[in-house]
Amino acid sequence: MRNAIEETDEGCIIHLKVKLGERRRFPAGYDEWRKRIEIEVNEEPVRGRANRQIRAMMADFFALNGDDVVMVYGHKAKEKGVLVKRSMLEVEKFLKNGL
Repeated sequence: MRNAIEETDEGCIIHLKVKLGERRRFPAGYDEWRKRIEIEVNEEPVRGRANRQIRAMMADFFALNGDDVVMVYGHKAKEKGVLVKRSMLEVEKFLKNGL
């Protein structure tokens, strides 16, 4: 799972694989082949609705404000990178408790 997290000066970029499902879940698993953490959303990827849901879910999961979660790439793709303004140690702790 550590392969899916990249530390930066601002926080950590979490590499995600988005799956459309009937419910919202984060983390929904780990894709070892793609080295990405899975997230399930129930919003259609229309006009940024799924991206907004992803940001809100991650902000809630990591106990952050919405401004502290920033999508850095993959705005129109299933594979995304999301910057979370927390340290690597904090991110790993949250994820271990969530999986």
